[in-house]
Amino acid sequence: MGRERHGPPPGEVHVRVVREPADNDELHYCLALLTDGERERRRHLVPSQRALYAAAHAALRTTTAACSGRPVGQVSFRRGASGKPYVAGDPGLRVSLSHTDGLALVAVSRDGPVGVDVERLVRPVDPRGLRRQVLSDEEAARWPAERDGPLCEGLLTHWTCKEAVLKALGTGLAGDPTAVRVTPGARRSGPVRLHHAPGPPRRWRLHLLDVGPGYRAAVAVAGGGDVVRLLP
Repeated sequence: MGRERHGPPPGEVHVRVVREPADNDELHYCLALLTDGERERRRHLVPSQRALYAAAHAALRTTTAACSGRPVGQVSFRRGASGKPYVAGDPGLRVSLSHTDGLALVAVSRDGPVGVDVERLVRPVDPRGLRRQVLSDEEAARWPAERDGPLCEGLLTHWTCKEAVLKALGTGLAGDPTAVRVTPGARRSGPVRLHHAPGPPRRWRLHLLDVGPGYRAAVAVAGGGDVVRLLP
C-alpha cells in the first residue's frame, strides 16, 4: 500500500488567514510551538510585531502538520537562500508564509511551488520610485500613476502579485519584480493573468485574495492551483 496522501487535493491551494492571538492563553500556545531559533528572532522584533510573528509561525507549523499527517512536534523546515521554508521529509508539500501589519497568510499546495504575499494598504513613501522598481515599461503604460488611488492601490496590487510569484520561484525580494509581468486590473479578488515569469515555461496560476479591507493579497502556484480555498 502507498503512503496516505494528506493536504490539499490536486488542483487546489489552501491559504490560511492568521491574525494576532486573541488573548494570552492563545499567545502562550503559539509560543510553545516555536523553535528556539524562532523565539530568538521574535525577541529581536519590535514589540508590536511579536504577537503576530508567534501566531504566523505557529500556524505554519500546525497547518503543515495537518497537511503532512504528522504530529506538530515532528514538523521541521529547512530554509532556502532567500528564507523560503521547505518541509523536511515531505518535498511534495509546498508552503509559503507572508505577514504584514495585523495579518499573516500561510499557503500550502501539492501541485508545485507556491508563493503568497499580503500587504497592508499604506501609501508608499516614494510612489514614483516604487513604480520604477516594480512595473515594467509595458505595465507602467497600461497603469499610469494618475489612474491610481490615494493609497496607490493598483501599484500595490501589482507588487503583491509579483512578490507572490517571486516567492514561489524561491527568490523573493532578491528577484527582479519587473521580470514578472501581470495584468491584475482593478479587481480585489480572482484569477490574474500572468504574462511572463523568469525561468522555464510553467503552468502558472495566480489569484488575488480578498482578505479584508485595507489589505492586498495574492497567491501563485506553478503547476496547479486552479482552486483557492481561504481557511480561517
